Amino acid sequence: MAINRQPREDLMRDATAYPRRLLLHHPSCNAIFIGFRNQGGWSVYFGEDPVYQFNAQQKLRRVHFAEQNYAAEQGKLLRLNRQHPQNQNLNQQKPNQQNSGGRIELDRIHDELDEQRVLQDCHTRINALMEWIEQGAVTVADRFPEDCELMAEVAKLLKALASGIVLADSSAV
Repeated sequence: MAINRQPREDLMRDATAYPRRLLLHHPSCNAIFIGFRNQGGWSVYFGEDPVYQFNAQQKLRRVHFAEQNYAAEQGKLLRLNRQHPQNQNLNQQKPNQQNSGGRIELDRIHDELDEQRVLQDCHTRINALMEWIEQGAVTVADRFPEDCELMAEVAKLLKALASGIVLADSSAV
């Protein structure tokens, strides 16, 4: 998930981190992108926002929701707020900030109500997508590679999340 948000690139064409990918359409959500990583992780994009990224154990690891970035750490969802190092003396760095090579610092903020709001939205959208697939209400707009069948795999992953979303211990893939 990019630190600098820009209008989304063409994920079907450019998202090489996802060697298998699928673009679905539903009347209430025009573009739903699902990408699978080689390591077993996967992501689902409901348009440009929200984006939910899962690891190979089906645990939520990263989120882009309501124009905010989040990362899972030690079973909690932390909002990442960008800080510019030129605005702060490095000796004054707060204990909950991470310095990534001197270029960008991130405040990692845990707000339980915010976490619950994000998790509820994720759960609601995942369940809705599962129902749409079961009802045949989504259409496959594109897939890569063209000869792969991913709908059964998507349905299985969504069904595994139906009972609840579990947070990862780390935001790493």
